[in-house]
Amino acid sequence: MNVHPGKLKPSLGLKNPLPRSQYSFPWVSKIPSLGLKNPPVMADIDFSLVSDGVSSSKMKFANFVNPGPIPEDLVFVPGFIEDLVGYTLCKSHSPNRTLAFAGALAMLAHLSGRTFTDASGTRTNLYVVALAPSGSGKESPRSMNNLLARRLGISHSVMDNVASGEALEDELVKMPSLLLQSDEIAMLFGQMRGQGRIAKALSGRLRTLFTASGHDYTLRKKANSAGPAQIISNPHLTLFGTGIPEELLDDLTPQEIRNGLFGRCLVLSAQDENLRRNPYVFDEPPKNMIEVAKYLAKLEYGGKRREPELQIVEEDDEAWELKKQSMESFGKQRRQFAEADLKNAQAILARIDEKVSKLALLYAISFNPFSPRIRVDAVEWAVRFAAYVVKWMLYETQFHVAEGKFGKQMEHTKAIISKKGGSIERRDLMRKLHCDEATLKRLVKALLIAEEIEPPAVIDGARAYA
Repeated sequence: MNVHPGKLKPSLGLKNPLPRSQYSFPWVSKIPSLGLKNPPVMADIDFSLVSDGVSSSKMKFANFVNPGPIPEDLVFVPGFIEDLVGYTLCKSHSPNRTLAFAGALAMLAHLSGRTFTDASGTRTNLYVVALAPSGSGKESPRSMNNLLARRLGISHSVMDNVASGEALEDELVKMPSLLLQSDEIAMLFGQMRGQGRIAKALSGRLRTLFTASGHDYTLRKKANSAGPAQIISNPHLTLFGTGIPEELLDDLTPQEIRNGLFGRCLVLSAQDENLRRNPYVFDEPPKNMIEVAKYLAKLEYGGKRREPELQIVEEDDEAWELKKQSMESFGKQRRQFAEADLKNAQAILARIDEKVSKLALLYAISFNPFSPRIRVDAVEWAVRFAAYVVKWMLYETQFHVAEGKFGKQMEHTKAIISKKGGSIERRDLMRKLHCDEATLKRLVKALLIAEEIEPPAVIDGARAYA
């Protein structure tokens, strides 16, 4: 075990931060530190994933909480991540903090691969998916990650899209730490939706590699190959995908939710911030950010080592206690979902504890990569961030994931009613659905039988559904 003894650079701490004016970042939000003098208690963090509780009976319509737009303080992590977010915003034609944050989080997960772990063996690989409307700036964070990789001389560790599980393995043999960036994440999921061997193999590899980052991964045995199977020690695959929400969510199936790949992802929804401008021109990116990036890249790529030399990041007692309490709270909700036979919700919530550990570790590395330590503020942010992401995934999938075309139409109908405030007039519903009267009658009848909507009522002389 090789533990680097370095010391905290003043510019990375929050006590004496480098003034933002030196970076000339007018688009960076002034967000206060999340550091807390007193450890938070579970009562201070909202863990409710359902609006009125889940009973063992059938779940009622719109049971999952709509978390709304992501709070601004959740897309802020001090240190390297915030510096990369700020630089990305300044270089973007359509600056969007949520998208920039998703890209920076994925980049740090990639740069710190096969180097850091906590006492429980957690690794930093993440599958980050950022969804936003067309034209809202999805290209900028991917381009910034590519630019940073080129500057560090590790462009070969970043790949765009992948054709098959076999191709992914072949790339990992050459480079055990990979950042896979997909500009059309819906196409990647659609590629894995096929019935052929190649489609199933890619989905299976992505699921397996996510959990293989802490141990050896045995490669497939090639035809006519002699000798033992080849092994990759601690393969580190980070996924950063972007796309349009409807393109990904509308085609999701229950099988894709339950096989675990979607649940492994951190899916963020970014609103179009409607900021359009010419990007600022810089001769050089922030020295602070480049210094950290070079240090992290050297740890993994400097010696071109095949075997990782891990640095164990220690955890404060208060941080561990908060993490332990969050596990108990999320475990209780998993049991509720199991009692209600909510298999999709179970699959989405299944890996939340693992996500909390990964996020807290990345927070600590971002804050001080030279001598990271997991403090209570890192866990507090990680718990709140993971809880928000899961809430959003649960809320959206209840309207999009169903068996067959008619089942999806039913979910779409419920989504329209919900997003209109819980009640809609018949004529407005018909216009939103773009369907004929016969189809509307079938949908209403099916939803009434399933007790997903109330019997129609006459409000102000018009028939309405609630």
